[in-house]
Amino acid sequence: MFKLIIGLTEKRQRVLEIIDRLGIANIEQIVSLTGSKKTTAYYAVQELKKNGLVVEFKNIRQAVFLITKAGSEFIGELNFGFSRDNKAPNFAIFRHSMLVNESMIFYKEHLKEASFETERELLVNEVSDSGQDRRELKNLPDFVIDTEETRQAVEVELTRKTPARIKKKLLNYKKLIEAGQYTHIVYLYQSLNVRRLVAKCAAEVGIEVTFGNLDEMLGGSENV
Repeated sequence: MFKLIIGLTEKRQRVLEIIDRLGIANIEQIVSLTGSKKTTAYYAVQELKKNGLVVEFKNIRQAVFLITKAGSEFIGELNFGFSRDNKAPNFAIFRHSMLVNESMIFYKEHLKEASFETERELLVNEVSDSGQDRRELKNLPDFVIDTEETRQAVEVELTRKTPARIKKKLLNYKKLIEAGQYTHIVYLYQSLNVRRLVAKCAAEVGIEVTFGNLDEMLGGSENV
């Protein structure tokens, strides 16, 4: 009944589903992931915003759209908003989220047979399996790439963490690889200092890590 009252078309529901999976996205990212025309995506988000299913946040360079709890519950898969109060994210969270989205789009374009799980989807699956409160869950990948032969956990690491924190995360990944949950770990970085630290910690922990340079991958994307 809720769907009939709102009257979303199939294309607009598809846009909502993508925003729900990501949590936050801009128009260009929505277009890339839905295959919609830009005008279709624009009118879709305006309709979704009018009905309280997404909220719009504008920074200096662009507008982004955040899923609300109502919007997520409308889809019925994840059932939680990007934030509790629908407020705009701080710059660090915004920048990280945009780069995660851009990275996923990059792999989608280069790995035609791959499928993807976002952190929001992983979070809900983990809660379902473990029964934990989702606010207590940490150390989930930013997204996962599934192919016929591999399941790769991807981390977008923008800031230097303490060696102890990096090792703790890598040790957790090592256990998950040994348990068969993942086959590879991928770290995407911008700073060489971050890469060097992760590589050093990985060697000490005894885990193989694949690295990717975000600037080279994304070519200084204007979406970030």
